[in-house]
Amino acid sequence: MTVPPPPPSSPASGPPAPDLAPAVGPYGPGQPAPQPPLSGVAVASLVLSLLVCLAPLGLVLGIVALVRIPGNGKRGKGLAVAGTAVGGAVVALATLLLVVGGARFDAWTEEGGGLLGSRDTKAGTLIHLKAGDCFAPAGGLFSPQEVEHERMTDTSVEIVPCDRPHPAQVYGTFRLKGDHAISDPATVSAQAFEGCVPLLHDFAPDTWALPDVGFSSYYPESVSGTGGDRTVRCWLGAEDGLPEVSLRQDPGAWDAGQRAYLKAMRPSSEAWFSASGKVDTDLAAATAWAERMAEGGVESAKLLRAIDGLPARARGPVTALANRLDALSGIHRSASRAPTRAEFEKRWDIDGDEDASGEEWEARLALVLPVEDEEAGGGEQQG
Repeated sequence: MTVPPPPPSSPASGPPAPDLAPAVGPYGPGQPAPQPPLSGVAVASLVLSLLVCLAPLGLVLGIVALVRIPGNGKRGKGLAVAGTAVGGAVVALATLLLVVGGARFDAWTEEGGGLLGSRDTKAGTLIHLKAGDCFAPAGGLFSPQEVEHERMTDTSVEIVPCDRPHPAQVYGTFRLKGDHAISDPATVSAQAFEGCVPLLHDFAPDTWALPDVGFSSYYPESVSGTGGDRTVRCWLGAEDGLPEVSLRQDPGAWDAGQRAYLKAMRPSSEAWFSASGKVDTDLAAATAWAERMAEGGVESAKLLRAIDGLPARARGPVTALANRLDALSGIHRSASRAPTRAEFEKRWDIDGDEDASGEEWEARLALVLPVEDEEAGGGEQQG
């Protein structure tokens, strides 16, 4: 069998296609065109937006990158978009948590988060207090009555602004004297008590005008326990009806006659406030107090009579008060020499009227100083 010859080539098919050669461009044979540089701002935006504290900065950088990339031709638009989105989400979430958390904190403090439920309070201790400071003691205002030497044992306090409700205010401080016995509570307590009385009258010369408050002090029980501090802090406090102002009095609020009257009455008032808790049970304490009352009364009567320039309406009541103080001084002097408790009681209440409150009320009324409203049962002030 004869094999037919191959068909002739078709002239329409043309010559065989040549091998493709690599394209030659401006960067040389075989080299692809380089990509645009990556935007560092876009990268920083994404990284910072993942950090909670720096998320706001990541958000800002993301926006900056999105604005710049179209103009500078750099890569990283996707990173910038991601940084802006993540940063914005973190900032929004943080803002929401802050608002919700703040509202819950407000509610916590108002419901009693601290001793007074106020964000204005500052935690501290009694040894941080200065004269004039208002505070709330953690352990309560006063020691139980059966405690012989009243003293605050829990030193934790919250210091508060005096224009906010506060149960206590420091009216003065002084340092214990002598090397006795910081370990002798009776000696220290007596020195603390006696040292606080004049400081009260420096702080509030018109004790009649004070609200219903109690008086106490804090003194160091151990020098070593307070780093050598011997400071006594004298304070007054209210169990009810918390003051919302400082109880410190401004002598500039009184006229000359009122200031002279209050200065004259100070010896008698200091003697009255010097009565310790032992006066009701201990004869020696009672007679010592009676002697101070006698001396204070005599001195106040003398000063009252020496006041010049009193208004005419006040001269009679002030003179009557001076006479009453002189009469009481004789009674108190006699009581100070009583040999027994029963005799002391008899001499002290010799005429059934052991104080000069009636005459003092009339004198204060004439001088336009605050007095208790007797018809209102005390507690309200006139003047």
